[in-house]
Amino acid sequence: MKVLIIGNDLTSEMIGYLPRLAKESGKELLLANLALKNCSIERHYRNYTDEAEVYTYETYLPGITGKMSPDGIALHEAVEDDDWDLICFIQNPSLGGVRESYKPYLDELAAYCSLMHPEARLALAEPWAYESGFASAEFEKAYGSDSGEMYQKIVSSCVSAAGEAEIGEIIKIGSAWNAAHGADPDILLTKDGVTPNEAGRFLSSLCIYKSVFGEMPEEYKPDEINETTAEFLRVCAENIG
Repeated sequence: MKVLIIGNDLTSEMIGYLPRLAKESGKELLLANLALKNCSIERHYRNYTDEAEVYTYETYLPGITGKMSPDGIALHEAVEDDDWDLICFIQNPSLGGVRESYKPYLDELAAYCSLMHPEARLALAEPWAYESGFASAEFEKAYGSDSGEMYQKIVSSCVSAAGEAEIGEIIKIGSAWNAAHGADPDILLTKDGVTPNEAGRFLSSLCIYKSVFGEMPEEYKPDEINETTAEFLRVCAENIG
């Protein structure tokens, strides 16, 4: 399976355990991530039209959990670099629930990727809502500093944006995070309210694995997470739609 993620710097954390999950489960996975700090869907589109060579191209070869990270890559170079089976987009979390931030940029990017790879699956990943207590002007302005409101807006925005861009899959990372917080309000999934910690990285990677391969991975557990927490996160990932 060849997977390209068009994301941002946080996406590097989101996929942190995915190569290991694939290796431990005996799955062949070529994983690439276009990383650019704070990058939004609109900025991806501008970079595409400008052919801007601004990305770090994080690549994990099949069976290898260490990454190569060449810089100065353009979006079109990554899209046309291989015969991708799945191309996944994700919005900057701060804009994840802002419906107008997706259009028409996601439509155009999805159309381009479909033109280059007619057989590829296209997916849109839900970003996660900020954790309660996080303070920022953008969180206050867009969501009233309310994590629940941010989550609801993320879900509705992703459904609308995916439908209009003719993207057939939504990877429900935000929904899994919300389920984890609903079942255990004290669980922390970030280092700072936004950036995933080890639990957040593991949960996000589980969600992507499930979407990519159509099943949950083998019982791999990172050393940094205890057995109870790992099983809890697996249940959260497994029980979302």
